[in-house]
Amino acid sequence: MLQVSHYAAENGLLIIGRIVCMGMLVGLSATDLKSRRISGTMLMIGSILAAVYAVFAGGGHIRLAMGGLLTGLIFVLVSKVTREQLGYGDSWLLCILGTYLGIWKLLELMFAAWIAVALAAAAVLALHKYQRGAALPMVPFITAGYAVMWAGELLS
Repeated sequence: MLQVSHYAAENGLLIIGRIVCMGMLVGLSATDLKSRRISGTMLMIGSILAAVYAVFAGGGHIRLAMGGLLTGLIFVLVSKVTREQLGYGDSWLLCILGTYLGIWKLLELMFAAWIAVALAAAAVLALHKYQRGAALPMVPFITAGYAVMWAGELLS
């Protein structure tokens, strides 16, 4: 508990940003689950907030942000090549998160998200809830990956 209070004392603005990001991800997850679409308006707001953060975060964050953005752009290319097997909204969200978090935190998030989606896919296949080739909404898993990444940040 002492670690968490120490983290909060040193990183007040970062925590506010993490909470705002989590709120946006939870909202996007709800709409992705309900309609299988992601709000372009929310993605635009997230893009602006991430860009402002990258510019004003200081230090070497701009390099990390550019690496995160480029990683997200690779997923945009994957979306294009696979005819949206991974949706453009999901890829745009990865660009935003990459810009906000930087490449290394984005990779942590993506690792946790892909593990979660693989486990969920195995579970629904085993329970015969979906057929092979069915699509799972990705944003809830990205949100779970974000939560895992943030928890790791708090514990380190």
